[in-house]
Amino acid sequence: MKSRILEKGTELFFRYGVKTVTMDAIASELGISKKTIYQHFPDKDSMVYEVVKSFVEQDMKKWEELDKLYSNVIEKMFKSFEMVKDMLVQMNPRLLFEIQKFFPTAFQLFKNHGEKYINENLIADFKKGAQFGYFRNDIDFELLARLRMAEVDLAFNPDFYPNNKLSLYDTQLTLMDIFMRGILTEKGLTLYTSYQNNLN
Repeated sequence: MKSRILEKGTELFFRYGVKTVTMDAIASELGISKKTIYQHFPDKDSMVYEVVKSFVEQDMKKWEELDKLYSNVIEKMFKSFEMVKDMLVQMNPRLLFEIQKFFPTAFQLFKNHGEKYINENLIADFKKGAQFGYFRNDIDFELLARLRMAEVDLAFNPDFYPNNKLSLYDTQLTLMDIFMRGILTEKGLTLYTSYQNNLN
């Protein structure tokens, strides 16, 4: 039952945001009593924390899977976007902002994941891409990783693009394109463009 509750909570939080979705709404969607939810999650904070924890664990598995399947870092990057496309299309753009504002413990877990795991993987990918001649090697890779992560986070900030005409997915894709074109070599740009033309 706990996994069912967590799955439904995740679905509703991602679609509507964490602030507006109540425990009553989750119970109603599942056809159970709110008391049943509280047997597994003492409060909303604990549920949001478990949702973020589950997301982080799944994200780590995806990175590991991508590393095994794609040795080419540019192909890996496009495949990672394909993997998260459905999530980004359905996600409420305010989700991350609301977690940061109202659920600081859960947000800290997410932040730690980015600063440690994601940051290290990005640096490794930039180094690998530079070794293959795809990326410029005259830029500090740690700075690049931090810039890329800040760019991703920026798209979730409601004040950044308040009247956005693009979906969250298209916004992230556009920001990535601007970033990539600043670090690609001619060799890398040719490969990048070939993958970009095949992106659905």
